[in-house]
Amino acid sequence: MVSKRLKTRVQQGLSLHVDGDEGMRARIEVAERNGSRVVYSAVTPLEVRRTGKAADRLAYLLSRFDKKPVTDDVVATARQLLDAAGLDGHECLVDALVVATAALATPPVLLVTSDKTHVPALCKAVETLPGSPKVKPIMV
Repeated sequence: MVSKRLKTRVQQGLSLHVDGDEGMRARIEVAERNGSRVVYSAVTPLEVRRTGKAADRLAYLLSRFDKKPVTDDVVATARQLLDAAGLDGHECLVDALVVATAALATPPVLLVTSDKTHVPALCKAVETLPGSPKVKPIMV
């Protein structure tokens, strides 16, 4: 059983794809055909965990994409993003780690999300980092 909080916060790209959303499947296929890499943070499977057949679909999808570990650089970047965005680390921990992972990826970076509060603020905070990388949130 998925908690109410999880249902409202995690309807993001990978979740939609696992749950059979044809629009998200098509977006990922187009990105891959265009030579883009689909990358996810090592913490993402904790947010989108499933049971039964959905767990099998999740495992299959994760095997196709590039997993990025939570390194010391990712943690330090997440801390900087939380500070710059004025957000609480307890409430926004996973979002900060995901956005930090994206910020450290090779540009251009699109971050698919349904979070209209924390993720856009963290993506905006990315611009305060050295080199002013950009992470564009794509709302779904």
